[in-house]
Parts: sequence; C-alpha cells; structure tokens
Amino acid sequence: MMMWSMTLFTDFLRAQTYTPVVDDRVNDALNVDTDPLADPERRGGWEIKAAASATHDSNIFLSNTDAEADEVIRVGPQVGYTQGDAKEGPGGFVRFAYEPVAVFYLKHDSNNRVDQRADLTAGWRGQGYAVTYAGAARQLGDATAETARPTERVELENEVRAAWEPREKVTLEVSAGNKATAYDSRALYDSSETYGRAAIRYAYSPKTEVGVAYQAGQLRVEDGGDQFLQQVTAEIAWQPRQKIRVLLRAGGELRKADDGNRTNPVMEGRIEWDAREGTKLYLAGYQRQEASSYYAGQDYNVLAGAVGISQRLGGAWTARLDVGAGKTRYDRVSGSAPADREDVIWFIRPALEYQLSEALDVSLFYQHSRNKSTAVDFGYRQDLIGVEVVYQF
Repeated sequence: MMMWSMTLFTDFLRAQTYTPVVDDRVNDALNVDTDPLADPERRGGWEIKAAASATHDSNIFLSNTDAEADEVIRVGPQVGYTQGDAKEGPGGFVRFAYEPVAVFYLKHDSNNRVDQRADLTAGWRGQGYAVTYAGAARQLGDATAETARPTERVELENEVRAAWEPREKVTLEVSAGNKATAYDSRALYDSSETYGRAAIRYAYSPKTEVGVAYQAGQLRVEDGGDQFLQQVTAEIAWQPRQKIRVLLRAGGELRKADDGNRTNPVMEGRIEWDAREGTKLYLAGYQRQEASSYYAGQDYNVLAGAVGISQRLGGAWTARLDVGAGKTRYDRVSGSAPADREDVIWFIRPALEYQLSEALDVSLFYQHSRNKSTAVDFGYRQDLIGVEVVYQF
C-alpha cells in the first residue's frame, strides 16, 4: 500500500490556514490535510483542542470601494476521534472531526456568528477489498471573493467508495457522491452536483502508482439549466526519494449546457520536499470549473497555485511563508446575460510559530491579499495581522 492515497487529490482543495473562514479561492491550494483534528498516523481515540485567535482585518467584507476594518475574535473547541486504520490492515475504521467557531466582531457586532465544520470517514477493509464513506458539512458566513459581502451558506459533501484488488498491484474502484451548496440569501443561487466514478490503479512499484479514471455527473443550479459533466483523467502518486512526494491528476472535462458543449482542462497536484532536517517545501495547484452563486447561468474557471516553505529555527520556533496566485474567468452557460468578469487574486502570508509546551502552541501571522477584478463592484485589498493560540488537552 502506498504512503499516499489517490483520494488525497481532492483533499487539499478544502483546507485553509490561519483564516479558516476567509474564502479567497487561492488559499484552497495550500494544505493537503483536510482533517488535522483526527490524524490516525499521529494518535488514536479522542483528541480535544481549544483554539482562539485575534485578528485585525483591514477589509472584513472584501469591498472594492468601501473597506471597513475591524478586530475579529475567533474561539472554539476542536474535537476529533479516530479508531482503526483506513490505509492498512483488516477491520473497521472511523475518523470524525467537529469544529464550531464563534466569530466576534468588536465593531460590527451584528455580523457575529458561529461557523461549523464536521468531517466523517468510516468504512471496512477486508482481504483485497474496502468500502468507505466520506462526508463533510460546513456552515459558514464569511464574505467571499465572488459576492464581496457576508455570505451565509451550508456546504455538504457525501461519497461512497468501493475498492477491489482482483490481483496483486491492481485496484478497481467505483464511487458515487453528491456535493451541494445552499445560500441563505435569495439573491444567490444554490447548486447541487451528483456524480459517479470508476477508476483503475496500478502499483508500478512500491513508490509509484498510476491510474485512469472516468467520472460522469449532473450539475443543477438554481435559475439555470442543468449541466451534464464527463471527465477523463490520468493520475500518478510518485515518491522518487524518501523525502520527495508527488501527486498529480490531469485530464479533460466535457460539459453539456444550454449554450452548447464546452471542453475544459482539469488538474490537481501537489509536490512536497523535505529538503533537510527542519525544512519543508511544497508546490500545489489546481484548475477546475465552478458554478457561480452570484450570476445566473454562469460558471467560472479557476486556475490557482501556491508555494510554501516551513523552517524550524531551533528550539521551539518555526517560520513559515506561503505565496499564491490565481485567476478566475466567467463564462455564460445559459441565458443571455453577458459574462465578462475576470478576477486575479494573489496573497503572501508569513507566520512565526512557538511551541510553549507539548500541549500549547502560539502563532503570529500576517497576510496581504489583492483581487484585481474587471467588474467595477468587485476586487479588494486586504491585510490581516493576528495571533492564534491552540491548546491540546
């Protein structure tokens, strides 16, 4: 069994660091770990943490013309549970994580809220087969790059996957799932995608696994025509050396919509390198299509990437630097409204971490981000500076 599973290709698209309730699209490429609260390689059983952060935010609503600053306090528990091994050995396994975050604005207190996130993976491994369920639910209310205003929404993901090894080194997979986003505002458009997927993987060597996958599905968007999707992708998980890990997935997608058929490239990838003791680097990126929640009958293509380095400075200090950029382009898939918006987003994020004890960590961070948009009412400049404290019970 390879150290990294191909299922991680979609994992790094979710997680963010330091500002977990700020969705600027580019940060999606930063982190391969979707579930830091319940890591079966680190420990089993229950894991309970308490996290609190205080941030000065120069533009809490991501506004282009009327930036409003505020001090934002986030506090909440992080609860995780792990039992069994999802990667090796027979038997059942489960991973669960739940994180409610109370968000307080010192000046704009009418925007106070509680964000929530829950993740569950459970399944059974037998001799030559495995069945897995993976689900996630998120309730968020932050301002997004697309809407440039507080956006209350519920995001749901569910997938059931079955894998079978008919012979040594060969794995067959089938899966079915659903992804949905529902918005509290009637001015925004809900969406739901249902899909099925089949893949074949071959372990070329203990350090190299290749695969081919086909996926078909239907995307439904409120006040927009249905879209029928097909994807063909090739995948590789490669570890050329002990300290270098490569995950790549690339291919094409065919979308059938009211305005005709479109062929789009799709890509997800991440390279990690443990350059030396205490030094880690990564390069990550993706390209995909998303349904617009703001413009009826429009999708946007997003191409984004990030690079980062972490350096242990000696003792309990660690320095980190992340830099990323991305571009989104809108296309009309139904209706007659013009689609002429493009956004270019970039950010830089240095941080300094100090481990006060085995249970207590403190992080100081700064983030500068910009969004240059061709739409007059959008685009923003934002600066964040703050401190985060995490205590593990």
